[in-house]
Amino acid sequence: MALPDGWTMYDTSGDTERSLLEKARVRLREAHRPDVYAALETHVTGALAAARKQGAFVMIMAGEDAPAWSTVPVSILGTVTEGAAGSTLDAMVADAVERRGARSLEGSRRFLRWVDRRVVELSGDSVGAYTVVYLTPVPGTRRAQALQFTATLVHPTEIDPAEDPHMRTWLALLDAHMLTFGWTGR
Repeated sequence: MALPDGWTMYDTSGDTERSLLEKARVRLREAHRPDVYAALETHVTGALAAARKQGAFVMIMAGEDAPAWSTVPVSILGTVTEGAAGSTLDAMVADAVERRGARSLEGSRRFLRWVDRRVVELSGDSVGAYTVVYLTPVPGTRRAQALQFTATLVHPTEIDPAEDPHMRTWLALLDAHMLTFGWTGR
């Protein structure tokens, strides 16, 4: 899958967590903002623990070399979704279509896409969480497994990402990058 300029794919391991936190600690110390590190550490540790708990094995986000235009408050998690007791994911897909408005991504036969919106607490503030879910079946599993990418865009509650021109452009870019995904070695 092609990623936006400067974006990086990481595994969700403890080693990755420690490495990212160490880079942040150094950068914040150099910026004379060690006070921010404690809150950042708590947020990152909690977010990665939650990601691992839900089975995320990969996360995608802007890296340290990302140009300013490509750094937005969005992260993408990759998980594998499985049908219960070896059954297919057909019931889940039907529910996503009926209740969540899931549709094929840009006419693609490979990806189903839907959006969830909610308000969450982040560092004591209420923010919007605009989540885009992309689901594609894992080849050879007879629709019993799917790769799910979940992209969450954090935004001020007074802004609707689907209507804001800057965020709409970013969401279109995200969709375009998802369409570059392809299976290899299967």
